[in-house]
Amino acid sequence: MDGLRLVELGAGIGRFTGPLAAKAKSVVALDFMENLIDQNRTSNAHYGNIDFRCGDAMELALPADSCDVAFSNWLLMYLGDAEVQQLALNMLGWVVVGGHVFFRESCFRQSGDKARKNNPTHYRNPREYFRIFDGVQQKLPDGRIAHFELVLCKSVDTYVRVKQNQNQVVWKWKKVIEEEATAAASRHFLDTQQYHSTSIQRYERVFGPGFVSPGGLETHKEFSRLLNLQPDEQVLDVGCGLCGGAHYMARTFGCYVYGIDLSVNMILTALERAAAAGNGDKVSFEVSDALKLHSRFPEASFDVLVSRDTLLHISDKPALFKQLYSVLRPGGRLLITDYCKAEAKPSEGFAAYIQQRGYDLHTLEAYADMLRDAGFDGVAALDRTEQFKSVLERELAAAEADREGFVQQMSQEDYEEVVSSWRGKLDRAVAGEQKWGLFRAFKPQDGRDFHGAETEGLSGLA
Repeated sequence: MDGLRLVELGAGIGRFTGPLAAKAKSVVALDFMENLIDQNRTSNAHYGNIDFRCGDAMELALPADSCDVAFSNWLLMYLGDAEVQQLALNMLGWVVVGGHVFFRESCFRQSGDKARKNNPTHYRNPREYFRIFDGVQQKLPDGRIAHFELVLCKSVDTYVRVKQNQNQVVWKWKKVIEEEATAAASRHFLDTQQYHSTSIQRYERVFGPGFVSPGGLETHKEFSRLLNLQPDEQVLDVGCGLCGGAHYMARTFGCYVYGIDLSVNMILTALERAAAAGNGDKVSFEVSDALKLHSRFPEASFDVLVSRDTLLHISDKPALFKQLYSVLRPGGRLLITDYCKAEAKPSEGFAAYIQQRGYDLHTLEAYADMLRDAGFDGVAALDRTEQFKSVLERELAAAEADREGFVQQMSQEDYEEVVSSWRGKLDRAVAGEQKWGLFRAFKPQDGRDFHGAETEGLSGLA
């Protein structure tokens, strides 16, 4: 907010106006209730950089490119769908290229427990806000197209920690030019290819509800035990998917788990399920890019880092591992499982598979070297390919035994896709081409390395 021009919609009595004005260059504070704006003015006029306005957000007229940030808290849920669509288009025009729109809304249901005779609120599914803001476009005078690129979508941590409630959701969108929107390419690839809704259903049919990685809950239980998780520890789950593993860790060990994933389909599905279940787990979800962790979290924010079979989507692993190292506290632990490859050049079939999936695979030792280069100590690279083969055989046998149920729920095509994919992975694993790696490491504490007692038992896990 430092030095930026802001417009705050639905400013009310100014509980955000003051903190915003303390940092911003200027703030346009708008609310349609005159008594609220008067109270806001009384509380915050001393900042000297606030333009207090009484009016309807839908009638606000601002010049193009006149602000850096458009901010609202609990406003859009009082508007109809067409009004939200129009306001999104208006905000796209108000903010400069590179500027942001940030809003927070109640989703699915109300958070409070006070009964209301009249409730005008639209408790939307977060997908509806995503659909609206992801679809608006603006044609610039030079013919280029501007639109919003998602920066993050997440549940509000305070509600999760205090009330175990994931239905308070915030969005941050950035105004970009069409040809500059490279960050969204990976997200769109994941959501339209590997993790579209049908693919997610296929994965869950094999791995079990809430899981999209080998072995499902069974392997996640095993790997969670290796982390020695403690109550109230802060855990970052990178590539959390449907958050089945995050919920398991929070529920079993009493830790707080923060899950991030680039796939909107994954996170919004996890949000929907958590809101419907009201499970009370301390789990927060976020759609964001793992390569931008440094802009999301202060250094030393987490006690534990976990990633299950998802970093294969990220090509710049050295940059990622440096950011993981930064957000981990001294003495903190890291555990990663991921697809890897053998030393030999991939066969034509394996190379085609890697290219089609957009994977970035390395040998186990190369993977471990990148972790060491990022600063991690006590790095153990364990070849779990034999376990991978056993998991694949078990999952393939279960799918084939349940062919009728699989086809009935999904389709014959989906069944054949799963069987073909699992047989391919099994064949490559048996041939020694496709590997499954388990990586453990620590962040040094007080200059002490972790080649001692903390890692003595790791060799027995291979």
